Amino acid sequence: MREYINVLIIEDDPMVSYINRKFTEKVPGFKVIKEINFQEKRRIEFDDLKNADLLLLDIYLPGEDGINLLKKIRASNINIDVIIISAAKDVSHISDALNLGVVDYLIKPFTFERFKMSLIGYKQLKRNLKKNLDLTKMKLTN
Repeated sequence: MREYINVLIIEDDPMVSYINRKFTEKVPGFKVIKEINFQEKRRIEFDDLKNADLLLLDIYLPGEDGINLLKKIRASNINIDVIIISAAKDVSHISDALNLGVVDYLIKPFTFERFKMSLIGYKQLKRNLKKNLDLTKMKLTN
């Protein structure tokens, strides 16, 4: 396993993207390799996802719903894990995201501790999967 988990952020608000990057960089073992500002780019090239292990994805993006974007990513068979970070807190968005295999769903606003818990839980899950450990004995939260 490489030293860092490579993270890609897709967000339309530059300030939120900055905060997500700073939060990510405060958690050992994670490195933001790219931020995509959907306000400027308004689309994603699947090559953008190639070197990332984890995608931090917003739901409300201009011209694109994050759930629809996630469906396209899944349909393209790109192997990337996803944590949703969004103000969308309606049951349909959460249910759709979970059905598409997201590893966590953070509702804005959230604390650094909640963010950190999500990343650490993700890192533990990946480590245990790589070691082929019995997942029934794994504790994801403190």
